[in-house]
Amino acid sequence: MNNIYRYRIPEAGEIIPEGWIKKQMEKDLTEGYVGHFHRIHPTVTHDVFVKQDRLSKRRFSFEKEWWSGEHEGYWKDSVIRMAFLTGNREYIRKSHRWISEILQHTGEDGYIGIYKEGDEPYTRFRHPGGNGELWATSRILMAMLAYYEFTGNPEVLDAVESAAMLDMDQYRDHNYFAAESRGGGVSHGIGFFEVLEWLYRLTGRDDYLEFAGKLYDDFNRGRVRDDDLKTSRLLDVKRPFRKHGAHIAEGLFVPALIAQMTGLTEYHEAAAKVFRKLNFHTTPGGAMRCDEWIKGRRGTADERYEYCGIAEMISPLGRIISMTGDLELSDRIETMVLNAGQGARLPVLTALSYLTSDNRIRINHREIGGRETYDAIHRAAACCVLNGGRTMPYFVESMWLKDLREDGLTANLFGPCRIHTELSGVRLQVSEETGYPFSDHVRFTFTPAQPVTFPFTIRKPHRCRSVEVSHPPGAVMEDHEDRITLRHTWQKGDHVNVKFHFQVRRMKQPGSATVPGRGLYLKRGPLVYALPFGHRIRKRKEYRGSGFFRYRITATDRKGWKYTIRPDSDFHFMAGEDDHPLSPWENGTVRLAGRLFDHHNQPVPVQLVPMGSTIFRRVTFSVKDHS
Repeated sequence: MNNIYRYRIPEAGEIIPEGWIKKQMEKDLTEGYVGHFHRIHPTVTHDVFVKQDRLSKRRFSFEKEWWSGEHEGYWKDSVIRMAFLTGNREYIRKSHRWISEILQHTGEDGYIGIYKEGDEPYTRFRHPGGNGELWATSRILMAMLAYYEFTGNPEVLDAVESAAMLDMDQYRDHNYFAAESRGGGVSHGIGFFEVLEWLYRLTGRDDYLEFAGKLYDDFNRGRVRDDDLKTSRLLDVKRPFRKHGAHIAEGLFVPALIAQMTGLTEYHEAAAKVFRKLNFHTTPGGAMRCDEWIKGRRGTADERYEYCGIAEMISPLGRIISMTGDLELSDRIETMVLNAGQGARLPVLTALSYLTSDNRIRINHREIGGRETYDAIHRAAACCVLNGGRTMPYFVESMWLKDLREDGLTANLFGPCRIHTELSGVRLQVSEETGYPFSDHVRFTFTPAQPVTFPFTIRKPHRCRSVEVSHPPGAVMEDHEDRITLRHTWQKGDHVNVKFHFQVRRMKQPGSATVPGRGLYLKRGPLVYALPFGHRIRKRKEYRGSGFFRYRITATDRKGWKYTIRPDSDFHFMAGEDDHPLSPWENGTVRLAGRLFDHHNQPVPVQLVPMGSTIFRRVTFSVKDHS
């Protein structure tokens, strides 16, 4: 099998968040709903991977039988990751207990899943129609693999391998995706590719990639509802994405994986078309437009997007970067997470909006099952709120990359953190001190166990071509289009100081519902800026006495909603007083100051704030030419 990787994703636990990222995770886990969801909604309390009592095509508490498997997997994945990343002992103990219970209830055949054992239809591996066999299993195996990397417990890896091998054996001679189903459970099986890729990365066993190739062939031949990632669909340049957005996000890396495995031109072309189409559907805040379905619609500031499509896309994007070496895709992760991702949730994760738009002055609390509401559950489905707890842990996963060609280290996604790893047989820590994205300065401090020579690479983010770098004497600097590399023998106490000279960029947008004519929005570095509007927030429903709620939020001020912008408008950056803020999304520490124009075409001084610090906002403005 070909070497499919350019970079290696560090193992869980090698990268530890600091600063605002750690603080946000701590609050989300202990004050937000992440650590308390079992008290809010019963969907994560059924212990489906322990009881293994589900039958396909049967409803449980009015939900599809696999929903609780998805939800429990999401929840345990987020709690396990947050617990270890923040060092929370209470939730680490809970994580140990969860994994121990699953291992204790795993039978001799190794099955880890939700379905009842039996020879009758609708039992384990005997599904005449719709089911969540591969999907539900993949969600808990992702949590277990993270736990394995955090703890190094070989028993957990053995269990995951046994479960994966059992699934592979069951579907080696027939097509899982051939099941007749109008629902999304079968096509969600594309999430199993994440497990296969991860197991290959850990073990180097070709079996996992070989089965991935077979499974994608099955997907291409299958009768799946959500077929946008079929090779034939991707190669049709006139066909945009149309189907369920979360499926696209989950499987986004699969065409690239198959292309890297096979080297075939057809698959490389299909993998390239993924981003040609995704770009068409992307909103200014970086999310893929989707109100459950893509519908072929172009991404604009007025198009809604689903939180699952944000959270589920981070890991696949990271895998594509690790395989292709395309560091520009890291811009997409930062833009999506730091704008759309933060702008669809409350600063402490007590509620989020299932469906959100970049331009927003009103929340429709009834349409599409109330999905626009800020809610700790969402009565339509709990998937998005549970994915809210996975977003930042998966962001942390891709903050650093290990260069496999030169045994080097690459600073990829920026933010306060530290990495503990090994290069050339030498243990090494690098701390990254920064308030990014609220600061343009990054300071790296090196602490190797002994002097070690390796190339240290810094990604150039968001087309920033002017980067100041100070480095130890003797280091050799190479300036590339997308990165800067320092070659040096690193010693304890070495520092590298970086300053990004970001420019305010005027980004063109087509007209849309709230943007008559041409549109324009402003971006500086990773942050998209917005005109904020005041709001009033009221509690509408408390869930099971948990202290978590569904909210009704209304705008208290619409002044400026119809302001326009000139194509040559000059906005300047206002830095925050604190270069390392701990609660930046609540305080909106940085600004863009400039002028917009009212309906009389008179200039109005304004200060725009990061989109992620707002609930009601205007991101894209109509362009008003000089009269």
